[in-house]
Amino acid sequence: MIDPQRRRMLSWLSGGAVAVVAAPWAIRHGYKPQPEIHVPAAASPARSTPPAHPAVPPQTPARQALRIPGRDGLMAEHVLSQNLHITARVRSFALFPGQSTALWHYAIDIDGRSLANPLLRVAHGAAVDISFDNRLAEPTTIHWHGWSLDEANDGSGLHPVAVGEQVRYRFRVTNRAGLYWYHAHPHMRTGMQVQHGMAGLLLVDDEEELALRKKLGLAWGERDIPLMLADKQIDPDNAISYKQDADDWIGNRVLVNWTSEPYLDVVAGWYRFRLANVANARMFRPAFIYDGQPLPMQLIGTDGGLLAQPWPVDDFFLGPAQRADILIDFSTLRPGSRVLLRSLEYVAMDHDGDDAVTFQPDPMADHPGAVAMGNRLDMMELRVVAATQPAQQTDIPQQLSTLVPAPVVSSWPVRHFRLRTDPDGRWFINDWNFHSNGHAAVFSVKRGAREVWEIRNEMTSMPHPIHLHGFQFRVVSRSISPPDIRSRMVADAGLGPQDLGVADTVVVWPGEIVRIAIDFAQAFTGTQRYMFHCHNLEHEDKGMMVMFAVTD
Repeated sequence: MIDPQRRRMLSWLSGGAVAVVAAPWAIRHGYKPQPEIHVPAAASPARSTPPAHPAVPPQTPARQALRIPGRDGLMAEHVLSQNLHITARVRSFALFPGQSTALWHYAIDIDGRSLANPLLRVAHGAAVDISFDNRLAEPTTIHWHGWSLDEANDGSGLHPVAVGEQVRYRFRVTNRAGLYWYHAHPHMRTGMQVQHGMAGLLLVDDEEELALRKKLGLAWGERDIPLMLADKQIDPDNAISYKQDADDWIGNRVLVNWTSEPYLDVVAGWYRFRLANVANARMFRPAFIYDGQPLPMQLIGTDGGLLAQPWPVDDFFLGPAQRADILIDFSTLRPGSRVLLRSLEYVAMDHDGDDAVTFQPDPMADHPGAVAMGNRLDMMELRVVAATQPAQQTDIPQQLSTLVPAPVVSSWPVRHFRLRTDPDGRWFINDWNFHSNGHAAVFSVKRGAREVWEIRNEMTSMPHPIHLHGFQFRVVSRSISPPDIRSRMVADAGLGPQDLGVADTVVVWPGEIVRIAIDFAQAFTGTQRYMFHCHNLEHEDKGMMVMFAVTD
């Protein structure tokens, strides 16, 4: 049944501009981060609907040091290898001052260490053999987002792991170096499970990446740091809330590396940040703000790893599931300076007045205390401190990798897709909705074929982060793009810096047409089924997803 509040956003479409409201940002001192606690919680689902009294939790005056991947605990670091055992379970962690928060998570207990949603590192070409045990109260999976795998190991909702059951994921990592991630992907429950915590980062290394790391001289975990961005709807008891069948779920608290209101001490010099948007629905527009102005960055990588060359940017869009690898220089800042990692405001549906439509503020009934989609949102403070030793010289090479150019696709067949909604607020890809089509493949592709997929978004819509399972792709053109996307063009066919790398997720803006080139060559045989869907998880769960098959 369609939630009557769902797609209210479409009824608010007008020619007016979105209101820009700054989020409160409490900057106070004196709070010491609480240690993580592991109190076993019942295996039943955590709170799945907002409390009956949707009181807005007050902004805490506490400030916490950013969590950096370490030896154990939440977001610990571990090498992904053969004979690894992962368990899905629920335990409590001190994410916020006060009461602990029950977190659904992926757990590894090994060598006397207890790891939760660890950052898993792996070398290109490594063999992986993982046993996965589901101790939740509902089916779940591990989807290895962005990796080129066969259907059985992809971890989609095609092969859910039942309550109390165990499966094995066995495969070889063939993707180039880059920041990827893993998350739950059960049909109709992906939004619920990811919101409650079922997500972590994957880091692939290869020779090119290791060579660049040596040239940059930025030590991992010190000046080369992952930033996993998410927002959660938190109730007054510090519990994560989620309303099944709601739409565009946005939170009232931002977590960076599972840290609320984080700060990071930085020294003068270059830093490398690898950002991943693991939010259910919120798009971020990250920028590093000093004295009211953005600090210049160098974009060096996207979803599928390094670009061929660095590109200067002041900010960029990061849709749900997308990643970005950036370099930034703090060497001109004096100790005591403050920099804010901020998501800048944006108008999601601006088209220069021709059939112009814009978002009005997102409905707050389901999201008490949340900053509306597209409004300014401060996420982390960076504090410049005095260095204990002189900063090492950092030289950014003009050639980062041997990434081949996007293919010439003039002779490739084109397959057309239309992103749309109906008067009842149901999302569709063409005329397909997963609740109607289910596991049946709606089309097939011959293994080894090369195709262009043209994705057209309706004007009266919203930005859709479209994700492809099983295969990476190259963006080859954008047209009818909104002004803020057109203004970022650095290459022919409307392409911006983020379009020049290997991708697994692409944002298609209202009214826009995006073409992507896909090579369906793979080492697997037989019929392999994969998902093609919007990575706004509420859209996915409501059926904005189709199944296609790759056949011999």
